[in-house]
Amino acid sequence: MTRRDLPQLNDDSSATLDQVREHLRRWRTDVLEAVDLLHAHRAHVDAAYARLENPKAVVEYLDAFLEMFTRIGAALAEIDAALAGGPSPDSAAALRRIASDASVEQRKCVAFRDKCINRPLPYEDVRPMLNQISIDTRDQLLELQDLALAAARVDALHGIQPEPPAKDRFDRRSLFTRFFPKID
Repeated sequence: MTRRDLPQLNDDSSATLDQVREHLRRWRTDVLEAVDLLHAHRAHVDAAYARLENPKAVVEYLDAFLEMFTRIGAALAEIDAALAGGPSPDSAAALRRIASDASVEQRKCVAFRDKCINRPLPYEDVRPMLNQISIDTRDQLLELQDLALAAARVDALHGIQPEPPAKDRFDRRSLFTRFFPKID
């Protein structure tokens, strides 16, 4: 069974705490599989080290995500264990931090692509390997951003309602339409 086979975690979700915990276990499994995959990529990078234009940057990129995903795997196990005692705001906050960190780390994927992939390479045969490294890390980060949905569900199970959006703020579109009226 995959995470997609479980009840969805979205704004109108009625997932139980046990179902949220099952999602967390699946996320943890996915993260640990990503760690194994990145270790395999690291072995390929070591084998192609002399053919890479910037091998140090590739190794640093992989090592950063290996460390991050390993840490997240451990954190998800801790959060799952804590949720065995019931939903708590601390567990929801921890899930939000992981989701936020994953969102922020996406800039590393873009920088990696700019630095190591989106350019002429002396050995074009390494491009598919570098591209796959970028795709695998990006996809895992996108999956981890969904932890915000689990956090919202944990809050709801704890009885905490989400804060309504502030009405005195403009969104970006409203701001521009206010200063640049529509011309017919």
